[in-house]
Amino acid sequence: MMDINTTFGYWVRVAPFAGYEIQKYSRPAFVGKHETPETLDNITIGQLIELSSLQDDSALYKIPEIVLGIKAQELETLRAVEVVRFIGWVISETERINKLFAKTNIKPTEQEQKAGISRLQFGLFGMVDWYAQRMGISDHEQVMQVPWLRIYKCLDMDSKKTLYERKLQEVINDEYRRKSKSNRAKR
Repeated sequence: MMDINTTFGYWVRVAPFAGYEIQKYSRPAFVGKHETPETLDNITIGQLIELSSLQDDSALYKIPEIVLGIKAQELETLRAVEVVRFIGWVISETERINKLFAKTNIKPTEQEQKAGISRLQFGLFGMVDWYAQRMGISDHEQVMQVPWLRIYKCLDMDSKKTLYERKLQEVINDEYRRKSKSNRAKR
């Protein structure tokens, strides 16, 4: 447990030796003088991609910088309890958002698998490129400034539309088979 007045700079140097790991925490209202957002629903897709790709100890410094604009020098002087809670909260929010995107993934059909759809996995850049094409945007950097929630909603709508179109095609194929079978029986 850390003292409420422990600075983040001190905590970062001591925590590895104490075996302390960042966990999921509730959102602090402030980190120093910086008010924290209630959710990450207003961050851009670029910020979300940055947060999702953080993997090493630099994440401890990058998360507050990406979301709140707090630079390392200031961050080190702030109370560790606020910074650590914020980092844990951002990590859990990022996981929540990534799970939403994962729900838009459509399981490929058997035919799509045979055709090699697995070779069409383009990761986060593919999503940015898809949105740029969908919206007629020629500059990928412009897409990086779009709120992630807008991109998610478009992806969700397109996924639902694709599922509908598959189902409609099945209905049409079933009707065609029934009519063909009926016509053959009449002969």
